[in-house]
Amino acid sequence: MTETKTINGKAIYSTKGAAREYGRIGCNFYVGCPHGCTYCYLKRGAPSKQLGGNVVRLKRAFRNEEHALEVFRREVEKHIGQCRRDGIFFSFSTDPLIKETRDLTIAAARYCIEHEIPVWVLTKDANFIDACEFHKLVAYTWAAMRLHLLHVGFTLTWRSDLEPNASHNADRVLAMHDLYGLGVQTFASIEPVINWPSARIAIRESRDVCKHYMIGLRSGVKKDYYDAAKSVEAVTGILGDLSSYRCTVYFKESLRRHLAAAMDHDDYQALLSRAVDQDGTPSWAEAFAYTQRCARAAAASAQDLSDVAKRFRGD
Repeated sequence: MTETKTINGKAIYSTKGAAREYGRIGCNFYVGCPHGCTYCYLKRGAPSKQLGGNVVRLKRAFRNEEHALEVFRREVEKHIGQCRRDGIFFSFSTDPLIKETRDLTIAAARYCIEHEIPVWVLTKDANFIDACEFHKLVAYTWAAMRLHLLHVGFTLTWRSDLEPNASHNADRVLAMHDLYGLGVQTFASIEPVINWPSARIAIRESRDVCKHYMIGLRSGVKKDYYDAAKSVEAVTGILGDLSSYRCTVYFKESLRRHLAAAMDHDDYQALLSRAVDQDGTPSWAEAFAYTQRCARAAAASAQDLSDVAKRFRGD
């Protein structure tokens, strides 16, 4: 069994708090983000001074991009077992797929996949989908039969008016369609939930091509920002919206606390049983329901083949 150690490198590190719900190991090459999101936690308090504001720059720990990649490789090699088990998440201090950051992110992701390390990349940019280096990454991943290691996701709020310099939410979903078609593992971060109607639109628009959802609430707002009854109704509706789709849902701690305070214990547990844990493991109830859905789909496929065979024989 791989020993779990606290990683405190210049490029990779062990995450804490809410960040840990995205990945146990994070990688930050850059600080600063140009999207200008009005709700961004990096724009408030101490993080705004430490993490670069709207200007993207390489972290001071690195001389240049080549040095950053060299440091990354050394640190990953030192913790290779842990990285293979937990994967690496890009990134918490910038958008890792905007034009200023994508080349180094893609190079690091390629290194990870070459060494059988799962990669999660979260972005609000849709333009990388046309980048030559990204297509080379996907082509390599295909050739190496390691598509299960490459996860690319989008933050979806369906409030592009609050994200003035990011790609439109609809464009992000179109990019997700392309990724899904390429065989890339897709996911969506429905965080922060600005309001529930917008969150439900984001999920309905992407559910055909999204394999995993993470749903979390907005930080730094007043306790009554979310109406408890409406939240319960919305989450129940979201699970219904996704019931016939082959995707999983993870409720982040912020949402779980909110729902637990608003619901009867048994009702809350029943609702939670329809989601998955941080590692994507379904509860027994969801696992059983998923098995039943697969069995029905297999039976339907078998019936279709039987009908085709009968028509072919002229029965």
